[in-house]
Amino acid sequence: MTTKDRLLVIDDELGPRESLRFLFKDTYDVTCADSVDKGVEALKKNPPDTLIMDIKMPGKTGIQGLKEIRAIDQQVSIIMLTGFGSLETAQEAIRHGATDYLKKPFDTDEIREVVAGYVKRTKINRKRVAATDHLENLTTQLQQQLNAKEKLASLGEESSEFVHDLGNPLSIINGYVQILIKDIKDKKTQGKEINVNYLEQIEKSVSRCRDMLTLWRERSKRAESSIKKIALGDLVTEVAVNAQTLVIGKSAQAHFTRGPSDCLIEGDNVQIFRAIQNIVGNAIEALPASGGDLKICWRTDGRRALVEVEDNGGGFKLEKLADMQTKHYTTKGASGGMGLGLFITKNIMEAHGGSLILANNQTGTGALVTLAFPRLN
Repeated sequence: MTTKDRLLVIDDELGPRESLRFLFKDTYDVTCADSVDKGVEALKKNPPDTLIMDIKMPGKTGIQGLKEIRAIDQQVSIIMLTGFGSLETAQEAIRHGATDYLKKPFDTDEIREVVAGYVKRTKINRKRVAATDHLENLTTQLQQQLNAKEKLASLGEESSEFVHDLGNPLSIINGYVQILIKDIKDKKTQGKEINVNYLEQIEKSVSRCRDMLTLWRERSKRAESSIKKIALGDLVTEVAVNAQTLVIGKSAQAHFTRGPSDCLIEGDNVQIFRAIQNIVGNAIEALPASGGDLKICWRTDGRRALVEVEDNGGGFKLEKLADMQTKHYTTKGASGGMGLGLFITKNIMEAHGGSLILANNQTGTGALVTLAFPRLN
């Protein structure tokens, strides 16, 4: 059963209050209050997605109520109603945190449209705040972890791998944040809502960071309980969606080909995600400055489940293929590569009974990296 969005109406006059209840009762879960104090009590008990409040009320006025409500909830959209419609009153309401301002008597079609827009706005704002809170909490936890170590130059093997692992999801988060900032500016100019999908992808990447953190905290305690049946396509899709956003920054294109939905493997979800993400991250870094082309797919080959990542970044030097899977080997030189991506991925694949296959693509323009897993029947 789908839960309705919530609407709170605060108005001392029975007529307008009941008119709004009747107008919105089929669309929203409507709560009505005849005073500011009762409205604030209702808001604390069950936060609404939008609030409609009269300005002129006996006792506490709508402006006083506005101040109280904003001290409790910064995200909820608040529409103020007034019977006298003076510009000064409207400006005062906006100054104290009102989202919009409508005159009594209200037009039913207009207020329906306005409320629908502000319900959506409140939900987007709450998603944004939740994502920001996740990032702040994650940053605090990461800082606590790193503070417990010595300086980066003297970090041990496991800590170096941990720092490397976090680089990929943090790059994804940063990529989405940059796009989101631009989107917010563009949409604000056009008077449109922002793309919620970017917030959802940021939340997914934050969740992946938290998974990595848990993995490293509990590495010594992880056991067979982490081994589960996995739909390989779900992990590839998540990485591919992020890649399609990240390549925009390199003026490149990403092509994603889906494989069979019943392509099942057995393993540790977080570890396999690390492996796929490492390979795709390397491919994105290898793309040329212009005309970059990234291809990602999964498929089956007999008893194997394959993830294939192809780029046109120049490919591998064949005489160096063996060295490339050893620890700290990097071709990035002064750019600061840690030389851990392929080494980590090789170990993950071998731990899952699979293999990491490095080759150049058929056209000779770039690399083709394959992750080959044992496929479940």
